[in-house]
Amino acid sequence: MEQPNIEYFEKLSNNNVSFKQKLIDIVKYEFPLELSDYESLIKNDKLKEASEIVHKLKHKIGVLGMTNSYVLAETFEHSLRDGGTENQAEFESVLVTVKVFIDQL
Repeated sequence: MEQPNIEYFEKLSNNNVSFKQKLIDIVKYEFPLELSDYESLIKNDKLKEASEIVHKLKHKIGVLGMTNSYVLAETFEHSLRDGGTENQAEFESVLVTVKVFIDQL
């Protein structure tokens, strides 16, 4: 499985440490909230609403350099929107990987 990284933040910040830290702080703040929302919506079988949260999570996965996982999230987002849960286990595995990474930042 691919691993998250902060290379995109480093490029975007152009070696501005303060700006890079602000980007990291945003992800560290938003990801747990969105993860909690996702888990609650899935638990309550609110798939359409969950797809909207997956859309947000997808972009965080993307900026963390996880290209294949971004595609998986996009597929899962569409599945949820259509009332399905195809690729849920794989997507949730990605979320665990991202959470562990973010917790270590």
